Amino acid sequence: MKLGGAPVMWWAGFERVRWTGEGGEPTWFETFPGKAKRGFCPACGTRVAAVDYDIPEIGINVPALDDTSAADLTPVNASFRENAVHWMFPVPDTTQHSPIG
Repeated sequence: MKLGGAPVMWWAGFERVRWTGEGGEPTWFETFPGKAKRGFCPACGTRVAAVDYDIPEIGINVPALDDTSAADLTPVNASFRENAVHWMFPVPDTTQHSPIG
């Protein structure tokens, strides 16, 4: 899904992750040297994870999960609000933004 030319992503933070499915652990690329890396599915190339080195959690792209119905996967922040599509409900800005952007 795209939003104003940028991909729409829904992230959740986890302290521990067990990788299952085709390909196992993502292929990692350091996208911001010394600051962050992104993980991609080794089978299809889909972006599935992110690690900001100053944050103790791993960010998982929620649509990559088998089950997205858990109540704790409710959005608490939205980036690029000015590009939001009209059919998405507004998400309150209750968290701090990543220092990377």
